Amino acid sequence: MLTFLLFSALAVAVAGVVAIPFMLMGVLFWLVMLPFRLFFKLLGGLFGMVFGLGGALLGLVIAPIVMIVVAVALVGAFVSALLSLLVPLLPVALLALLVWAIYRLARRPTPAF
Repeated sequence: MLTFLLFSALAVAVAGVVAIPFMLMGVLFWLVMLPFRLFFKLLGGLFGMVFGLGGALLGLVIAPIVMIVVAVALVGAFVSALLSLLVPLLPVALLALLVWAIYRLARRPTPAF
């Protein structure tokens, strides 16, 4: 058991020694790419500011139109919902109309004055 513990500690030490060059390569790569990263962040920030301002202005122009379209769509949806609730009553309304028509035909005419 002690041998296994010793070999495990040795394996961890070797892995650490092997990892050092890769860590140094990562730091070197980060340092080499730092000017490019800074340049592209600055360029992206400028473009983002310009396009963000353009998008905000476009949003200010288009937002009222979108609000009107949404309001019309909501009114249409409300009317549609009301009609869909009233459609099952259509047979009852037709039956009442039929009863009324039969009543009108069956009643005696009133004398005219």
